[in-house]
Amino acid sequence: MVPMIIHRGRGGLIAVIPFMCLLAADAYTRAHYKDEQYYQQHSWPKLVACFVSALLVWWLSPRDRQEPDTKAERQKWLVSSSLDTVAPKNGTAPFKLTLFRESDSLFFIPVKYWPLLLCGLGMILYFMP
Repeated sequence: MVPMIIHRGRGGLIAVIPFMCLLAADAYTRAHYKDEQYYQQHSWPKLVACFVSALLVWWLSPRDRQEPDTKAERQKWLVSSSLDTVAPKNGTAPFKLTLFRESDSLFFIPVKYWPLLLCGLGMILYFMP
């Protein structure tokens, strides 16, 4: 019998991202420190992997959008021209990749809460022997 992970939408990827980050941290510590047991003996690689996975989940999550209030603003928002578009500020990207949607969840927890939970998991793994 195969265990099922309870997820909605692309929420299963929330479990895959930390898993891959932890595997990458293990591979990095093995290659860099030339010690097979370094990852198991030290807790900082797990903390860094959880923080990186939290950053990735946050970056791939949708942001709160400000919806237009009036009908004229809605029409302007739906139909835009090159004259209406505002150039992005220096240092900001006009395109943001969003993989997750508002309705995605893992273990009935929405995707917007998972970066904080992954940071908490990293802190637990750091302080647990």
